[in-house]
Amino acid sequence: MDIIIAIAIGVAIIATTLWVVRLLLVPQPDDPDPDEVKEVAVDYRCIVCGMRLTITHAQEADPEAPRHCREDMVEVP
Repeated sequence: MDIIIAIAIGVAIIATTLWVVRLLLVPQPDDPDPDEVKEVAVDYRCIVCGMRLTITHAQEADPEAPRHCREDMVEVP
């Protein structure tokens, strides 16, 4: 019985190690092209906790709402 438990723990350690290594090997996305970044002034508020965020630069004129507290933030007029 002890051997089975030891093998199960060993397999779990190896599986966890491989999972972490795969996460570390994912390449980072490329930096945005500075010529494509536009100045914007969009204010957002988290509907859960009330945190406010102002976006001043984005790649598109109408950026999509960021997420906070696992919910989409709402645009403040």
